[in-house]
Amino acid sequence: MTKFYLTLTTYCLLVLPALGQTSLTPEKWYDVATWLPDYPNVGAFDFSDTLFYLNDGDTIHMFGVNSGVEQKKFGEPEDYTATHYVSFLTVSPDGETIWTGYTSSDNLDDRIYSIDAESGEWELEAIFPANMDLEFWNDSILVSGLNSSSWDAPAAIFVLDTSGANEHRRIIEPGGYSAGLAVDQQGNLYYGTSYPMDPNGLYRWDSSSLQLVIENPDSPALQVSHGEKLSDLPSGAYDCEVDEGGNVLFNMNLAGGTQAVGMWNGTIGDGNNIDTLATASGEWDWLGTLKAKGDVSLAGPDNMLVTYSFGQPLAIVTRLFTVDVERDYALEVNTYPNPSTGILTIQSGSSELMDVKLYTLQGALIYVKADFQSGSAIDISNQPAGSYIIRINSSRGLTSKMIQKL
Repeated sequence: MTKFYLTLTTYCLLVLPALGQTSLTPEKWYDVATWLPDYPNVGAFDFSDTLFYLNDGDTIHMFGVNSGVEQKKFGEPEDYTATHYVSFLTVSPDGETIWTGYTSSDNLDDRIYSIDAESGEWELEAIFPANMDLEFWNDSILVSGLNSSSWDAPAAIFVLDTSGANEHRRIIEPGGYSAGLAVDQQGNLYYGTSYPMDPNGLYRWDSSSLQLVIENPDSPALQVSHGEKLSDLPSGAYDCEVDEGGNVLFNMNLAGGTQAVGMWNGTIGDGNNIDTLATASGEWDWLGTLKAKGDVSLAGPDNMLVTYSFGQPLAIVTRLFTVDVERDYALEVNTYPNPSTGILTIQSGSSELMDVKLYTLQGALIYVKADFQSGSAIDISNQPAGSYIIRINSSRGLTSKMIQKL
């Protein structure tokens, strides 16, 4: 079954600006900052080395990750006249091709395109009703969705047929609503189920099982029972991701309740073996695509998790501390306002002098003060708008925090 999120997405894009914006709230050890606030109509996005691609439904924008500056954009495919919505955007492993999916309200003209990242040339790769997400697995392309115009069809994962015949082959049958999938560096596949009634879970299918079913067209599709259950989930997953550190990340939505971004804690089996990184509980918060860069469990400008609530700008979730030590609340650091126009006040629970440094996302040091007093302010109003990393060091440890300059 496809999620009702397709219609909810359209509704939210129309209603949210009138209701006011809500945002993710970070849990202990993490921080959240708005990214690319001038682009609130997010459809889907992906990282590719130092580049970031965002499809807002009308245009694919290409940004420098470090600068946040738009470098290129690609218009819609000229041959697609039906009313359609963005379902996913995935950059090929070599960075040369952008793959993006579209769906329509009746699922009768749902398409998957590739775009040459250099020339901007679009190519229709397949017709795939109710496509949800796409990942690469060796020489195969895997797509989650229904492959049916009926919204009552069970969700599955398919090998995409790009020959023009559109004979997409079902290889995993989790059932329930559609959700995003992820593949790690070893070729294992991850998927969070999204059942309307049954208990949900986060699962992993190992690469050897996938290889057998992908390479043998006569092999029956894998079931949930063939996967390894990593954790129970208190609600159905929307998307999942594996970062460069091997961390398994996911987000989930509970209608009328709290939305959450989480990470698997490494324990396998029954129980909620997950850590919450951030939550959202606004009436119209509904989390979409989830992508990571670097190792989300580590602090630093190269490590981030990006998601969004429909109708709102992107949100970056980052680790506050470099090492896993018990947090010292006497040295709790607040940097406000965030975002700001450039005047930042740093307040801690200690009178101890601090060493404060401010870096661009490229790692350039733009501010340093070795005897910073709590309650003092710094002025970066002369710096370009964008995201920065502030690092505060004292005898009690190192704190890192991402800030946003408007």
